[in-house]
Amino acid sequence: MPATPRPSPPRRTPVQARSRARVDAILDAADAVFLEMGFAAATTNHVAARAGTSIGSLYRFFPDKEAILVALAERYGERMRAIAVTVSPPDPRGQTLAGLVGNGIDRFNAYLVASPGIRTLIEQAGHPALRAGRQAHESAMATLIRASQARVAGGMPAAELDAVVEVTQVVLGALQVLSVSRDATFRALVVEEAKRMVTTYLARRLGVAEDAPLGGQ
Repeated sequence: MPATPRPSPPRRTPVQARSRARVDAILDAADAVFLEMGFAAATTNHVAARAGTSIGSLYRFFPDKEAILVALAERYGERMRAIAVTVSPPDPRGQTLAGLVGNGIDRFNAYLVASPGIRTLIEQAGHPALRAGRQAHESAMATLIRASQARVAGGMPAAELDAVVEVTQVVLGALQVLSVSRDATFRALVVEEAKRMVTTYLARRLGVAEDAPLGGQ
């Protein structure tokens, strides 16, 4: 069995503001190039040219385009986790389940609409270089979702809550892929269906009403 290729780590971690800005410019350029050309056809030379930097400067931070892909995935992941934190109130009292779900899905959808390059990560989901990072991201998101649902679920056994969290995460991930596969009109329909599906499911499993103010935990 052939060995699984490992992602190439960045050559150096930027510390100074100027270096961080250069890395961000390279990642912005790669985001656009990968989306326009496709990851397979794109090269580090294409990325360097779009970033307005030399190939040598790019290689100071990234040894190959796989390392750039990993860094892009990490940046997207960090931003999505930041959104998850902002839409998960520490005290849900007075809010409704439908409102919380709807706000969360709307916020994530708005981010995805503004970030078309996420399509590259969806298309490259099976890339070996992304495996470890994807698992870490999914674990971190599951932790955030679990904490949010635990505030609503009350005394649900931990094993059941873990299952509810995983189902929620898988459904939302599948709907995300579905929504970016078509036009804006279709995306809007998918978003509304996602709200209905997740709200109804969580209301039943967590034992709360969809539109009644939550009591909090």
